[in-house]
Amino acid sequence: MNPYAVLGVEPSASDAEVRRAYLALARRFHPDANPAGEDRMREVNEAWAILGDRDRRAAFDRRAPDPGFVPDDPVEDDFDPRAQPDVPYRPPSPRQAGQRRLLTMAPVALFVAAVVTSMAGAFFDNPAMIGFAVVVFSFSCLAMVGVLLVAMADARHDEG
Repeated sequence: MNPYAVLGVEPSASDAEVRRAYLALARRFHPDANPAGEDRMREVNEAWAILGDRDRRAAFDRRAPDPGFVPDDPVEDDFDPRAQPDVPYRPPSPRQAGQRRLLTMAPVALFVAAVVTSMAGAFFDNPAMIGFAVVVFSFSCLAMVGVLLVAMADARHDEG
C-alpha cells in the first residue's frame, strides 16, 4: 500500500497538505456519512497513521522501493534456468510419429464405440450391449491414461 496514493498527495507534500487530504477523505468516506465507504475509510486511516506521524513518514520515505517481479532472482531459490544444459530437440521418426497418432486416436475411437454400443443397447433394450458399452468406455478411460503416461515418458526422454 502506498499511503501517498491512498491520500492522493505527492511525496513532496507538506504536513498541512497531507492533513487537508486526510480530512477531505475522512469526511467523504466516514461510515456515518457513507456506509459503503467503510473499507476505503480503513485504507485512509492506515495511510494517515503513516503520513500523519513525522517519524513514521520519514521511515516510510527512507525504505527501499519494492523492485517488483524479478524473473531471475538467484537469491530466492538458487535456480537459474539459463544455467541448465541445452538439450537439442529431437523430432520423432516418421514411424514413431505414426504410432503416436494412432495411440492418440485409440481413446477417441473406443469412446465413440462405447457411445454407439450404449445407444444401440438402449434402442434394442439389450442389457448385454449396455454392459459391453460400459466395458468399452472403461477401456477408453484406461487408454487415455496410457496416452498421458506415454507422453510423460516421451517428455522425460526428451530432457536428456
